[in-house]
Amino acid sequence: MRRSLQIGTLIGCLVFLAGAAGPVATISRIEGNASILRKGATDWRNARPNMTLAVGDQVYTREESFVELHYDNGAILRMDEKSKVTIEYCSQGTIKSRSSIGSVWVNMKKLTTPTKSFEVSSPTATAAIRGTIFELSSGKDSLTDVAVYDGKVAVGPTDSLSSKIKREKKEAKVEEPQEVPGPEEIPGPFEVPLEQWQTIIAGQKISVRSDGKFATSAIDTAAANSFVRKNKQLDKELFPR
Repeated sequence: MRRSLQIGTLIGCLVFLAGAAGPVATISRIEGNASILRKGATDWRNARPNMTLAVGDQVYTREESFVELHYDNGAILRMDEKSKVTIEYCSQGTIKSRSSIGSVWVNMKKLTTPTKSFEVSSPTATAAIRGTIFELSSGKDSLTDVAVYDGKVAVGPTDSLSSKIKREKKEAKVEEPQEVPGPEEIPGPFEVPLEQWQTIIAGQKISVRSDGKFATSAIDTAAANSFVRKNKQLDKELFPR
């Protein structure tokens, strides 16, 4: 199963959460069943609307369930079924969350603090957004997809992936003589590791594998799943034009 993070009409950057003492977000909507695991606790408990979440707390949606979180900076994050989100970091200027499995949709249109950044990460990629709508999906194989529906998103490697890429490049160095390279060719899909941040614009998607190699492609809007369609409708109701 892939994890998917989707961000609706946004204004902000995606980052991790870990540092705020008080509540960072509130559960504003639950359909079906969801659970929360408080920081330091060992037992999951049933989630309910209006529950507040702090740094270190986790939320998990069960099968055929849906959860909406409202962050204190105005960001909205919606979770598809079988998804898990952890609030990792929060400071005066930064909020960071982690989507470890499943699908999430983030909407930062109502951002109350434009100077505060907001990031969402997967096992292999981090998405930083501003004025954007996008979907991030990641599965058990750690393949992460980030699809941008509006605006643009900066996508870069997680710290662990960046370290892995540097280590593998160092180990791959060959000391024997090398052939003189001919004319440069444009690398094909999944031939180049995600070493630097890439800017993905509306209509585009970037896929990042567990080995750090990435590829970009156009979004197939006709293939939008029910989670994407539902969030588009909710955004339309929330921000009528």
